[in-house]
Amino acid sequence: MLHAKSLTMGRVVLWAVVLMLWAMPLSAAAQWIIIEPPMPPVWPGPVAPGPIAVDEVVVEATVRGPVATVRVSQMFRNQSGDTVEGQFMFPLPVDAAVSDLQMKVDGQVLEGVILPADEARAVYERIVREQRDPALLQYVGNGLFQTKVFPIPPGATRTVQLTYTEVVAQAQGLYRFRYPVGHGASFGGLAALSQAGGLRIRVDLVDQPGLRTVYSPNYGASVTRTAEDRAEIVFTGAGELLGSFFEVYWGTADRALGVNLLSYRPVEEDGYFTLLAAPALEEAATEVVARDVILALDVSGSMEGEKMAQARATAVYLVDHLNPGDRFNLLSFSTGVRLWSASLVPVGEEAAADAYAWIERLDASGSTDINRALLDVLGLVAARPAGESDRPVYILFMTDGLPTQGETDYWRILDNAATNMPRVATLRLFTFGVGFDVNTILLDTLSKEMGGRSSYVQPTERIDEAVSQFYARISTPVLTNVQVDLAGAGVVDEVYPFPLPDLFAGEQLVVAGRYREGGPVTVIVRGEVNGARQELRFEGLSLATRGGEPFVARLWASRKIGVLMEQIRRFGPEREAIDEIVALSLRYGIVTPYTAYLVEEPTLAGPMEEEITPTGAPAAMAYAEDAAARMAAMPASGEGAVAASEAQNTLQTATAVANAAQAQYVAGKSFVRQGWLSDPAGAALPFWVDTAYRSDLTLRWVLFGSDAYFALAAEPTIAAWLAVGAELVIATDEGFAWRITTRPELVPGEESAPTVPATTPEATAIPAAEAAPTNGWGAFWLWLWETLTP
Repeated sequence: MLHAKSLTMGRVVLWAVVLMLWAMPLSAAAQWIIIEPPMPPVWPGPVAPGPIAVDEVVVEATVRGPVATVRVSQMFRNQSGDTVEGQFMFPLPVDAAVSDLQMKVDGQVLEGVILPADEARAVYERIVREQRDPALLQYVGNGLFQTKVFPIPPGATRTVQLTYTEVVAQAQGLYRFRYPVGHGASFGGLAALSQAGGLRIRVDLVDQPGLRTVYSPNYGASVTRTAEDRAEIVFTGAGELLGSFFEVYWGTADRALGVNLLSYRPVEEDGYFTLLAAPALEEAATEVVARDVILALDVSGSMEGEKMAQARATAVYLVDHLNPGDRFNLLSFSTGVRLWSASLVPVGEEAAADAYAWIERLDASGSTDINRALLDVLGLVAARPAGESDRPVYILFMTDGLPTQGETDYWRILDNAATNMPRVATLRLFTFGVGFDVNTILLDTLSKEMGGRSSYVQPTERIDEAVSQFYARISTPVLTNVQVDLAGAGVVDEVYPFPLPDLFAGEQLVVAGRYREGGPVTVIVRGEVNGARQELRFEGLSLATRGGEPFVARLWASRKIGVLMEQIRRFGPEREAIDEIVALSLRYGIVTPYTAYLVEEPTLAGPMEEEITPTGAPAAMAYAEDAAARMAAMPASGEGAVAASEAQNTLQTATAVANAAQAQYVAGKSFVRQGWLSDPAGAALPFWVDTAYRSDLTLRWVLFGSDAYFALAAEPTIAAWLAVGAELVIATDEGFAWRITTRPELVPGEESAPTVPATTPEATAIPAAEAAPTNGWGAFWLWLWETLTP
């Protein structure tokens, strides 16, 4: 922390700039937090800047074997006219030994002292009280390192660098690295820095024998396997961060396939799990499944010009990147259909040369007969010799238009494809819609029914680049017809995606589902390699009997919402589907078109004018039903339809879900911002309400910063909820809700420390009609559809 004070005219003006490092028991992590004095109410305008500006934060962590070396650098600038001095402090890891800790300011090594956890707690609580910012509550229980005071002249910058090492612990073969980014008001500067690209995080995993699974549940983080025992995980800013921490999980194994489990189980509910499975890079290179690959290209008149040139480049790329054991064929369609070869051809130099010549002669003209093209492609598959039904078939189907030739009714086209589906163990159809003039329901349904996925190439994107990037990910399957069982977990259901996709080299299978029984489990993975059935068993894993990683539940909910949204688009606004989307959206804080109702610009309200809006607002279901009806009536083609399809596909395949600006998901609860309130000093504070709040719950008022408040904060999960904000409502399972406030006059009678239940309250399912305002891309593409259509 940097507690700053002006040296001008001898008057002490308290400015607090806190630069903090956090490290969890299973992690190596560091973070600075900026705490400013209370500001006057300025909503909805921008908040006036404080004396210290953060220009850049760079985190570089290298994990070599079990030892993490963390290097953190921050540049901050005194933008006031006064010289400022302060004390730099950061929390120590909980129950973890940190070594080689060194701090420098502009190259000068600083000496420091360590405060034990009990003394540090008093420091944390004092700052929380003074700054009316509960974000520091998550550090209570940590020790504290502090250095000497140093001056910062007006307009000057200081670069603080901190380096330390820590042994990273692991459980069930899964390691975790954590770096806090925060969800409290103190992290607002860092969040803005992230959006501007000034926050950069890089984690390098090196010397990790048997490295298999590598997973980050954060939006915008790229994961790249660079070698058999190495990977790099990078967040470059200008993106969304999930929750309070930037996290990386990785697993090691001494076999060709690595499997790990993450789980979460609320009190008195079935649990949620995320299963990760990834092959070894070297083994994957030798165990590639031989396939039959067919590329179908739309060459209608609308493809003329640059699009046709890019389509040719796409075809050449595919021929160049076939595997040695593959066979292939090419097909072009417009008013009619043209085949490169009458049958599938083995990969070879002569075949490739002939294919290149055929591709070069492709020209754009005519209409679009999607129905005939599909039937001819399926006919090629059906004509394969007897005994080859176990050989996987991959079809890449690319079009830039609606069906305008032959059969044009897309429901009949779907029926024709289903009727003529060949009996093949593994058939995968991947559709690519180019531009906005495509039938998204047709392409989405075709790919869904044939075990593939749909993708869309925006007008600003290059066709060859988009398709080749996708094909590179699916070019080397190592296990097909994948099935996963969790023996010992009781009933396992609602597994997404369904059916499971094939497992590819360099890729990772991420499965989300529900389970009945926690405790030890055996994971059984079944599949096929070149027609041979495989079964792999993984012992020594377990599912949480209580608690765990809350984001796992949110990931599952996201995927289920995506499936329900697709169901409404295809079959109309069914009430049960709408009810479930609303309930899931509100409970897990996931933005959808059906929960973007009653969204008004937040206004600054006086505390006596406050009225808590229960999440069961009467208008909720009316809005959701109207939104669903509009979604079902949305044209199958156009920019809005493409955006809708991409949105539902993103949810169905999500590996992370970002918090929205007006909603937060923290420790198993969702909170919605219902406006802004002023504290006693006139500062504007966001007012957050638990989506599980109901009007029949009794409010128990607790003054922010009081003894009763910190008695609540003694329980870690409740402390995480309190860190959401200083004006807050938290519903409990005991028939009441805590109402946290900064205004003493609102707390009735003599306050006493509330009893903290022995069982931490968990978010409970809310009726479908109980919805709360959220915002995001869902509202955007509904607006987009209304704007683009008469």
